[in-house]
Amino acid sequence: MKSKMFVFSMILVSGAFLAAQGMMGGYPWQGEQQLTLHEATRLLGQSAATAHVDKAKNEVVFTGNNIVLAMAAVQPGFADTTFEVAGLVDPTIVVPAGSTITLTLINMDYGQNMEHGVAITPIGPPYPILGMMGMPDSFAGVGILATRDRKNVDNARYPEGSITFPAPAAGVYYYLCQYRDHASKGMYGKFVVSGK
Repeated sequence: MKSKMFVFSMILVSGAFLAAQGMMGGYPWQGEQQLTLHEATRLLGQSAATAHVDKAKNEVVFTGNNIVLAMAAVQPGFADTTFEVAGLVDPTIVVPAGSTITLTLINMDYGQNMEHGVAITPIGPPYPILGMMGMPDSFAGVGILATRDRKNVDNARYPEGSITFPAPAAGVYYYLCQYRDHASKGMYGKFVVSGK
């Protein structure tokens, strides 16, 4: 019984931390921007142009001190519960230690329970179905974003949220969608911080 209470307490504390960091999202989604398809596509393309993309390894490598990393949650034409970065699905993302990262998430998905966010954590898969408190131990992320506002891709508006944070110590981390069961369905990837 004590261990269950400890876990429950940790979930509550983690949830309070995420709420304080603006990482839990919520209704209404305050502070998110709404992009047109052209704006979303341009932002994703600009980010991809600053990286080395290795399709064979499913890896996107960023260099430099200021990283601009844009990702889509379920870009039109891609499978459900996936992230897209530089045209790759759930790729390994590599950034250098000591860099400053501006992470932007665009939710391009549509439909019931297709809200998405992204959290970065040292905890690897497999992931359980997450409760309302999201992913404990995450140190950066964008809170849950609403879905695009209409089914028609060309006329829709796409929610976007961003966060800027310092890269953590060199090591292997993971990015995942903190919405209920999305990570457990495979909506995650590796986030590698390379040493200098």
